[in-house]
Amino acid sequence: MKNSQEQLISNLIALIRKETRTATLFVQTVAENSSIHITDIRCLDFLTEAQSATAGDLAKVTGLTTGAITAVIDRMEKAGFIKRIADSNDRRKIIIKLLVKHPKHLQIARNLFANQMPKILSGYTSDEIVIIADWNAKLISLFQDEIRKLKNLKQKK
Repeated sequence: MKNSQEQLISNLIALIRKETRTATLFVQTVAENSSIHITDIRCLDFLTEAQSATAGDLAKVTGLTTGAITAVIDRMEKAGFIKRIADSNDRRKIIIKLLVKHPKHLQIARNLFANQMPKILSGYTSDEIVIIADWNAKLISLFQDEIRKLKNLKQKK
């Protein structure tokens, strides 16, 4: 008996919830094994893509205030991952530059995305990969919209 679309959607939503919980647990476990805070891992991952950012950029990515992100930047600088550089256009602005292209603490996660994910995706057709990419882009947009709504609600209180 074929599953109805409603049942398929329900099953997929359950899997998505499990996936997000498991991904959070994975990052937490990487952080614990590396003796690095989970927020530092998120910042290092972002900096690996961006190479440099402002404290405000990092605060936005993590959801922390710019004041709280200072402690994160201090820890990452002390560990030798980043360097603070004065912005040449605005002396008040500090640029956070990644010093280590692939911090060893992120190597497990990097391997997952560089080796294991492509193996899984290689089992799909190009058209299916386009659908998966579209799905992920829409999910990201949905989460970003909901984050904005929640932040707006908090500000109104």
